[in-house]
Amino acid sequence: MEFEREFFYDEVRDGFYIPGIIKRLWAAELTVLSDIDRICKKYDIPYYADGGTLLGAVRDGNFIPWDDDIDIMMLREDYARFQDVLKDELPEGLSLNTLETKRNYYSFFSTISTTEIGFQSRLLEKYREYPFIVSVDIFVIDELSGNVEEENRRKEILSGFLAIINRLNENPVKDDTFQEELNKLEELINMRFDSSLPFEKQLYKAIETEVCQFNGKGKGMLACVPWHCLQAECQYPKSAFHKTKWVPFSNTTIPIPEGFDVILSAEYGDYKIKRKGADTHNYPYFKKYEEVLKKYIREKEEFYYSFSEEDLIRPEVQNIRDLLMLTVERFCSSHQELMKKLENKELFACLQSLSIMQEEAITFGNIIEKQKGEGTESVFMIEGYCEALYEVHQSISEQIAKNDFSKVPFSVRKDLKEKMKHVETCLDSLQHTLKKDFKKQVIFLPHSAKHFESLRPLVDALLQDEEIDCKIIPIPYYDKCGDGRLKKIHYDGLDYPKEYKIVDYNCYNFLADFSDCIIINSPYDEYNPVWTVDSQFYSREMKKYTKKLVYIPWFVTDEINPKSEEDGKAFKNMEYYVNVPGIFHSDLSIVQSEGMKKAYLAKIEEFAGKDIAKKMEKKIVGAGSCLFGDKEGQGIKEVIECFKSFL
Repeated sequence: MEFEREFFYDEVRDGFYIPGIIKRLWAAELTVLSDIDRICKKYDIPYYADGGTLLGAVRDGNFIPWDDDIDIMMLREDYARFQDVLKDELPEGLSLNTLETKRNYYSFFSTISTTEIGFQSRLLEKYREYPFIVSVDIFVIDELSGNVEEENRRKEILSGFLAIINRLNENPVKDDTFQEELNKLEELINMRFDSSLPFEKQLYKAIETEVCQFNGKGKGMLACVPWHCLQAECQYPKSAFHKTKWVPFSNTTIPIPEGFDVILSAEYGDYKIKRKGADTHNYPYFKKYEEVLKKYIREKEEFYYSFSEEDLIRPEVQNIRDLLMLTVERFCSSHQELMKKLENKELFACLQSLSIMQEEAITFGNIIEKQKGEGTESVFMIEGYCEALYEVHQSISEQIAKNDFSKVPFSVRKDLKEKMKHVETCLDSLQHTLKKDFKKQVIFLPHSAKHFESLRPLVDALLQDEEIDCKIIPIPYYDKCGDGRLKKIHYDGLDYPKEYKIVDYNCYNFLADFSDCIIINSPYDEYNPVWTVDSQFYSREMKKYTKKLVYIPWFVTDEINPKSEEDGKAFKNMEYYVNVPGIFHSDLSIVQSEGMKKAYLAKIEEFAGKDIAKKMEKKIVGAGSCLFGDKEGQGIKEVIECFKSFL
């Protein structure tokens, strides 16, 4: 089974953010399913997509964005045959997990799963760089009795089994409390467990006896009996399974029952309406394995970002443009001081000040010439300023020679007033010209041509602004192995719209140009497990080369309410794009709405504490997204205004 590399990248589908690690999980699950499929086809054993997998196959031909597993179902007789052949057919590294076959496995349903966690190359290669346990859930379908009293009794008995299973999941030790619960169950089912025999195998047989008791005796209705009894009383006719259909699913095809409509309607009601999965208890299910994986990581700390308050430290810095403008302001101050000295007839002090001012201007001109080359308008303006200073110097020298300043106040000396006014005009012209020659530098660092649309309207606006020098510098990125090693480098610079001038990242000196602002749309640094931009462009590095670092997401999602049960999984997945370095290193993050700003802050508070969330409140604004187009209130216009105001 082959996957395009883009399959594994983070994406937003149906307004839901799917992190790359979930995509790897899906690919690994499909790999396990391919082994199941091979065995079933070899022995002509029917199986069908079930639950969210069936729903996704019918509705979208793909995984439901908020689903993290593959569910299949088998009729009891088919499952029995499947169990029989697994002993010879199940590949090395996979196991059948039931109460009977696996220690510390306590569940009503079976799974086919991998058996190892870690970064072994053979596992990563086969299971698509996914380092955790990967499973496919198997639900067995049995007959219902058709008698309400009989089903109610079975429900009571299965509730007793469930209590035991939950107890074992919480605490596998069979202490006095466990024995009390077991005694209650024994009375209910009118049997005794043999303490000399493995308990779990006895429990499995007892449950199997209970769920199978009406097979061959029912009235034509089927169900996964434990779930029918304990959670959702959904049932479906035998006729739904008379024929099998094969339908597209992700990059393969899977079997579904011909009567899928009645099955999905029983399980979901109006299944065509998309409802986000709300249950976050075990989502995503690999979270329970992360502590185990950490034992294998050792030096591989890049798997998990740990916040440090140092990430918020941002020293005040100035670039060449700031220094030049400050220098002109100092020239203006010197000019005002010179005016006072002239008013006070401190002529020799004036000459001394003028000499200093002229030396500073010459040095200033040399700096500009070094930056911009000869013939720059700013250099021409400096030359004019120096000439104006010289004329004032000559005029004052003549007055000293005539020794007539005691007779006529400077305030009425027209020639000097005009020369000083000319100096002032030169300074105004110099300031204006410098703003043209040394525009504010704004650098865009997109990694993917596909995601350029999230920045493009802002780029267009800045390119039209005469006071801003805007550059687009696409940066390289890498796919990553499951153990963090880098794979092939990718560069999308040639794929951007042809009307834009693209700057080669190899040819740009970030240190020399020290921009006013750098805009990133990849906040992950090394902490996305699937891909990464080149390390020289990590947010912690880029903030060293700019006065202001801005993050603009490459995506938008549906609005997320941290307190809403329906948004539970969406809020959980925010950790993959909020609990990352770029958010904390950036001086400003422009997110899609004020509501999402609150969600970001709630996730940050969960991750780093209330005090840090308070500090981040001013660094995140819910202005909107360019991906919304001209949507009033949170579209392109608002993003542009927000950015320019910040700049």
